[in-house]
Amino acid sequence: MITDTMGRPLKDLRISVTDRCNFRCTYCMPAEIFGESYKFLPKNEILSFEEIARLARIFVEFGVNKLRITGGEPLLRTDLHKLIAMLTGMPGLEDLTLTTNAFLLPQQAQQLKDAGLQRVTISLDTLDDEVFKEMNGRGISIDRVLKGIDAAAAVGLAPIKINAVVQKGVNDHT
Repeated sequence: MITDTMGRPLKDLRISVTDRCNFRCTYCMPAEIFGESYKFLPKNEILSFEEIARLARIFVEFGVNKLRITGGEPLLRTDLHKLIAMLTGMPGLEDLTLTTNAFLLPQQAQQLKDAGLQRVTISLDTLDDEVFKEMNGRGISIDRVLKGIDAAAAVGLAPIKINAVVQKGVNDHT
């Protein structure tokens, strides 16, 4: 079993499957740093699905039972459903979830569900469309995220958890 410095068991593992994101949220990937000229990792430096699954198995053997797939935006990773299929049913893994901005869920929710994903966590910082457009740095409407939430619910990805980053003076009023 893996423990922290206080001797508590570490049961959760977060695996980032990509450094890329289609949003440029001001608190995470601001456009002034992650602009068009930013050099993301070359594909050959990103772990393969087989390498990720192997690492996950090792951590599960050491007592991890909750796995979070994240990014960047994990849905930008081609064929992510194949990784989900590799991870689901892993002996000892009790919970597998995906954290996403939901932009691509309308196209991928069914594939992810069919691969064995049970639930998603969606980043949604405000319900105010203008504030949302400003915060995501790309002018993307909240409607795209809401469609992603609807798609997840329609295929049975549940429960759907919402994460919000609250910034003083930006979205603390909505």
